Amino acid sequence: MGWWVVLVVVVPLVCVNCQNCRGEEPRERGCENVCDKYGNCKIRAALLLPKNTTYDACLPVVEPVLQLALQHEAVRDAFPSWLDFEWLTYDVTDCDAAYAVISAIDAYNDCTHVFFGPSCDYALASVARIAKFLGNTGTPIVTTGGFTFDFVKPKQTCQDEFYMMVRAGPLGFKDLAYFLIDIMRHYAWRQLVLINEPDAQMDVAGKSTCHLMMKTFANFLKIEDIIYIPWDTTSDGGLNYTENLKLYVGFKYSSWRGGFLLASTIHDYMIFEGIDVFGREIQPQQTYEDLLLQNVGNNYASESVWE
Repeated sequence: MGWWVVLVVVVPLVCVNCQNCRGEEPRERGCENVCDKYGNCKIRAALLLPKNTTYDACLPVVEPVLQLALQHEAVRDAFPSWLDFEWLTYDVTDCDAAYAVISAIDAYNDCTHVFFGPSCDYALASVARIAKFLGNTGTPIVTTGGFTFDFVKPKQTCQDEFYMMVRAGPLGFKDLAYFLIDIMRHYAWRQLVLINEPDAQMDVAGKSTCHLMMKTFANFLKIEDIIYIPWDTTSDGGLNYTENLKLYVGFKYSSWRGGFLLASTIHDYMIFEGIDVFGREIQPQQTYEDLLLQNVGNNYASESVWE
């Protein structure tokens, strides 16, 4: 699902009757409306992303895609012929939350009607919390980010934290959590070790991507009454991975019944060695017993977990 798909929702986003979250009389601005007093109508869209190409969603990558999307027949048909569309770009330096807020305020002062981005979770949260107060009825945010479980909560009223935000991405960390939970249910496993490098995969959702994913996992594992032990690889007390695996798996799990699934990055959650992932389906080419032994090592995978 590409970024261009979200363009077709821009017209209803900027035209619906939203709530006034300020609780006061709207402040009139000459550029608040899409159409000016001369009948010229234009949607001004702000693209709030970093220039730094370290991040998957960055200005050099996304901006040309959106410009190309405007030429797509489906997008052209979604806009009336009398309505123009203009992109304004703002650098959210290194996907930082403070720079994201500054960029959003600058975009608002430039009379934009809708924000595209940010995509990094911390930056997105900062902007999404204030967007409902920008303009007479708030400024809508469209993003392919918003992976953590906080972003999937209801966003229907001013009382909701991220009111005005629309997640256009195909999945979030909740989906990955239930991918894992479904495997646990299938094999009747009741406990696992969650191994993570908190600041790995920054290109996906910015700072602490894997930490935020683990928080989401933990939230839904608790809901499903599945026992887990978190292992933060940055706080190993001087032990190497082999020694820690022996501690966490060989010792803590040697007398347990059940199973566990190991991963350290988002990529490992989606594509294990020997498993191809297509959308929400997994097609294993090896048994999970073999995968576990392969990834943990015969020395530390207790036979008791298969009993």
